[in-house]
Amino acid sequence: MKKLALLAMSVFATAAMAAGPWGVQTTIAGDSTQAVVLLTSTVTNTANGTYSNAQQNLASNAGDVAITASGKSTQIVGAQNTTFANTSNANTKAQQNVSSNSGDVTISGNSLQLTLAASSNVRNTATGYNAKAVQSIASNSSCSTCL
Repeated sequence: MKKLALLAMSVFATAAMAAGPWGVQTTIAGDSTQAVVLLTSTVTNTANGTYSNAQQNLASNAGDVAITASGKSTQIVGAQNTTFANTSNANTKAQQNVSSNSGDVTISGNSLQLTLAASSNVRNTATGYNAKAVQSIASNSSCSTCL
């Protein structure tokens, strides 16, 4: 696990400003680090049918997320023999956040989200008419109704 965490910390991406999902903005003025390490893993994001939406974030900022100049945000995902799946069927919405900031979140201090999964299965599925599924693991999210 230590090796996986060290590997995850060594693989990182820093963003200055990025457009989030569905036209909302992510503003980063401080430090933001996202890392994803997947070994023998499957990551699936599927939208099936009319009016279906599936959004999956792994170690990423999404939505109205602001990291101020004094803020520091770090998200790390380490996975080994792990399946991450996000599925939305007709007239449904599914959103899955793993070690990510999502929604209307402002970070002025230090923020660390860490997900290490070994031989695990993480799924988020919305099935049935007008169904919504939101899943957040080790993340800041005020997005339970943003689907």
